[in-house]
Amino acid sequence: MIFPKRALVVAVVFLAAGCQRQAKISAEQAPLSYEGADYRTAAEKIVLGKRLTIVLDCTGCHGANLQGKNMADKPEDGAMYSPNITLKVPTYSDSELDRLIRHGVPKDGREFWFMQVESYQFLSDADFAALTAYLRSLRPAGKPLPAFKFNRVEYKDVEQGLMGDAQAQIRKYRDRQPVDLGPQHAWGRYIVKTTCTACHNNALQGWKNFTPDLDIAGTYSQTELTRLLTTGEGKTKKDLGTMSGMGRDHFSHLTQREREAVVDYILARANR
Repeated sequence: MIFPKRALVVAVVFLAAGCQRQAKISAEQAPLSYEGADYRTAAEKIVLGKRLTIVLDCTGCHGANLQGKNMADKPEDGAMYSPNITLKVPTYSDSELDRLIRHGVPKDGREFWFMQVESYQFLSDADFAALTAYLRSLRPAGKPLPAFKFNRVEYKDVEQGLMGDAQAQIRKYRDRQPVDLGPQHAWGRYIVKTTCTACHNNALQGWKNFTPDLDIAGTYSQTELTRLLTTGEGKTKKDLGTMSGMGRDHFSHLTQREREAVVDYILARANR
């Protein structure tokens, strides 16, 4: 027979153990997301979504107002237009937007190219919901732009097999991801998978004649790499071209904790 006092002690012990197990399970199952993904109001949700359009480089391809632009670097290479998102989003349901952005399937079923859905496939539900909320908050503006088609420079990458359509890219990035360096670097790896891979390839091994393997980050100190991801300033050369622009215009919008997580992961990978 268990006396009431002893029964109370046993119950407390089992309850504590159960809570510890539940906390452990919850921590293990907690989805990785950007800071702010614990939003409680519609306004907070939209704030995160707006920041994500910058961090994820949506504004880099579609313009600061997301009304689309000619993405060609040089006029002689030919025009290459991104669509006006403010006009496109109202024509898509939430599920159709998900299939487009995270799965690379437009609602008309056409073959899809160029947008980095291979990186966006890793976005958490909370982050994607925030992105969608912000896009839906935009008032339709501007005008429709010509349909997307590759210009001469980008088409060479397609011909040489350096770039596939959305489905090929998604499979490649899903099957070989940046190295897993353990739970202490899981958050940094998540942010890297949704951002850095867009330019530095699926496992951060770089693209031929475009971007280097991110092992190069091993030549940077933590302070130097943080500065690059904040101001765009390189270690030995202030202007690193595209990377400086990404640091200055996009990664500068990471929170301090997000940036620290990215730097820690990138340096751990380089020095593994």
